[in-house]
Amino acid sequence: MPAVQRNWDYYQYVSDDGTTYALRTSMEWAAEAGFALNALTGGEPRLIPSKTQQPRRAIYRDPTTFRTASGPVGTAAAYAALVIGSDTIDVSVPGLATSVTYTLVKKVAEKIPSTVSGRHDLDHA
Repeated sequence: MPAVQRNWDYYQYVSDDGTTYALRTSMEWAAEAGFALNALTGGEPRLIPSKTQQPRRAIYRDPTTFRTASGPVGTAAAYAALVIGSDTIDVSVPGLATSVTYTLVKKVAEKIPSTVSGRHDLDHA
């Protein structure tokens, strides 16, 4: 049996404020239709996850082994449609002939820094 290896590509991620980004994620994760990660149209700025900037994510867990699988969710509508405890995905696990069903255990909201304009007080003459 061939080894299960991740393949990476960039997909469309639409933030809560409507800005579209290019987000790097595994092709296997993006293949799940419920995550709404679409092909790029070109010209989108990259969203690079960091301490201050994170895409919204879904975290799934295998109820038997407690292994987890997580990844981004492409749109706010897809994120809202996920139901903790009832949504499932099938995950290919190295060494097993069949995939394992993981259940959604947590949804993590996005973190996108906003620009705050300072006060503009008039000078007293």
